[in-house]
Amino acid sequence: MKITKSDFNIIKEILIKKELIRGLGFVEKDIIKRLKLNGSIELKRVSAQRYRIVLCKEDNIFAFLKTLNYHIKSIEDIDSYITEILEKKVSRDKIQKWTNNTKSKTSKSLKGLYLSSLNNIDIKINNEIVTIVPTNGLGYFCFYTEKVEVAKDITIVGIENYQVVWFAKRYKELFSQKNILFVVRNPYMREWIESLENEYIHFGDYDLAGINIYINEIVPQLKKSKKYSMFIPNNIESLIQKYGDRELFEKQKRYLDIEIEDRDVMRLKEIIKKYKKGLEQEGLVALLRIC
Repeated sequence: MKITKSDFNIIKEILIKKELIRGLGFVEKDIIKRLKLNGSIELKRVSAQRYRIVLCKEDNIFAFLKTLNYHIKSIEDIDSYITEILEKKVSRDKIQKWTNNTKSKTSKSLKGLYLSSLNNIDIKINNEIVTIVPTNGLGYFCFYTEKVEVAKDITIVGIENYQVVWFAKRYKELFSQKNILFVVRNPYMREWIESLENEYIHFGDYDLAGINIYINEIVPQLKKSKKYSMFIPNNIESLIQKYGDRELFEKQKRYLDIEIEDRDVMRLKEIIKKYKKGLEQEGLVALLRIC
């Protein structure tokens, strides 16, 4: 079974919205049946042609893709696969990046929360108090089966790359909040923050895809959070102008029409459009010291 661009976009819509009403609409008709059978979704008919599609288990969708030999483990991977494979003529090497073959090997990442902090912070793991201590080169990992609880005065900062976990203290100058807990963005983090009332700050990439992640993946999960925002440096315009990557912008033009209500995030989008450049999170501290 081969999955078309249209089919991938429907799968992505299910992952982002969690629940939607639409016609089934898959080019490959067997997909919806397979997703239902493996527990990924539930279907409820609402009219002759339309169904309510409810996401039950996100991991099962990626497990389904794995059975078809796709190396796709996230929404971002779906976007990249569409861009790199389905919208272009590509080399055999690039195709092998995304599909299994007898010579390729993949490593399994641990399922759970990757954590670090700026100061010593006490959290509860399975009702036992654990102190998160910032140490260069080290971070903390909690398996997805473990119950992780934090005090309400702790600010959760969602991050994009593990460098922030391993070297959290490098980022201390960026945040004024007293108690910061960094958490790497992944499916388990998104599920975890859904029940939190804590302030949430998204520390992501400063490009169109980064904005899309914040608006469409993170914000919908913050159902109980009393305050949330995207961290945007005051001098972001000069950073993007001087150090931004034009190729990032070109690859992410599909997000230009994203709907944004947050004024600060809208300003970031306009800066990205103005210079036709994007800036990734990695290396931001060094750039801030230069500027």
